[in-house]
Amino acid sequence: MECRNIDVNRTALTSCKSTELLDKSTGSSVYDGVFARLNTSYDGRPVFRHDRHHSLHVYYSRPVNCSDGAWVVADGLGSSSSTSMFAVDDAVDPMLISPDATWFVYDRTSDQFLADSRLTLACYVASSADSQ
Repeated sequence: MECRNIDVNRTALTSCKSTELLDKSTGSSVYDGVFARLNTSYDGRPVFRHDRHHSLHVYYSRPVNCSDGAWVVADGLGSSSSTSMFAVDDAVDPMLISPDATWFVYDRTSDQFLADSRLTLACYVASSADSQ
């Protein structure tokens, strides 16, 4: 199978500087909050880091066989063993993930990833009032 290369520099990205990962079920998840965009990339896509839990990252990961790339939330950049959730989607930016994409969240009780339709990503743009 041949990998499909996407030139992120030539693809229109959103103007979003950070994203919020929202868990509608509890409102108190460690994943709730703002993931600020870093000045780096991983697998050719932007990387975001949680503003309070600095080890948490949102990034795109393509498996070795180059199929079914996914946006993941993991405790550490590039750490597949610590992936907490993921959505299979080839978007060049997390804000462009299809609304039809399903997020899968790791469930410790069953030791597997379960679909969770309650998770959403939203673009957060700081207003001038936020910086005061």
